[in-house]
Amino acid sequence: MAAKQAEVTLFPRYAQKPEKYQQWLSSIQERFQEHLGRRGLKLTHQREEILRCLMAAEKHLGVEEMYTILKKQDPLIGRATIFRTIKLLQECGLVAEVGVFQNGGAKFELKADRPHHDHMICVECGRIIEFQSPMMERFQDEAIKRHGFLALWHRHEIFGRCAACSKKRTGTP
Repeated sequence: MAAKQAEVTLFPRYAQKPEKYQQWLSSIQERFQEHLGRRGLKLTHQREEILRCLMAAEKHLGVEEMYTILKKQDPLIGRATIFRTIKLLQECGLVAEVGVFQNGGAKFELKADRPHHDHMICVECGRIIEFQSPMMERFQDEAIKRHGFLALWHRHEIFGRCAACSKKRTGTP
């Protein structure tokens, strides 16, 4: 039986080395601090902890999941602080929203220093599988060129059932 893998690998390869992690962390914090400064805001302890929570995550996290994790570290942190900080992190391009689920909640991933990728999202268990497809990117680029469209960004999400949930539903071993 294969070892269970984490849902995602959030760190760029170089940041997985302890000696490079602090440098990576500092560069991310600096980008966030510069963005906050342009908005007349400061990098507070709570904002820093929210960013660290996302950087340490081994899966995509929703606001409630972050709240549960962070509440143990700082009982004064609130959901509104997490929500507002996520919005600030999205504005400066460090964090991206992934999927909107049946309950209306979204999950988030650290986007900084990661290659472009897309997502398959299980509507049963909420598992998010990341994938890259050069062929799909090529088709998109051809369509954009053919239509004279100026693309600014894109997000590709496929909603369905993961292999485990499909097996449960059909009863297939």
